Amino acid sequence: MATVNVTLSLSSTDLFAKQNISFTETDVLTPAGDQIIVGRLVTTGSGTEDNIALKALDGTNDRAYVFLHNLSTTTGEYIKIGLCAAHGTDSASGDWFAVLGPGEFMFMPTGDMQDIDIEAAAGNPVVEYILMEKAA
Repeated sequence: MATVNVTLSLSSTDLFAKQNISFTETDVLTPAGDQIIVGRLVTTGSGTEDNIALKALDGTNDRAYVFLHNLSTTTGEYIKIGLCAAHGTDSASGDWFAVLGPGEFMFMPTGDMQDIDIEAAAGNPVVEYILMEKAA
């Protein structure tokens, strides 16, 4: 069975006036569903929603992990991320739940996976993505 090692560290000595923060969380994920996808998407530009087409998760209570990374290094080439209500449709206008600036990434668990919409603010940033389903 495949495993994925995940580590997230957050630390700062000056974010809060009177408190330092230092958190490190690690986990070993075992993707086991029929959806394991890796790819790159070259966005078509500002005002156009590009779509990463996914099929619905198969089982009851199945979960998935999604990794998205804006590979751009150009100022202003941020991307907006939205989930579609149903496979093959666009997300609702302005229904974005995340914005990734140049070089930024996100990793999130999800349970109700639909298609993912990505819209570039400017230019044609490239988005790297991984979806890993974990059967319940």
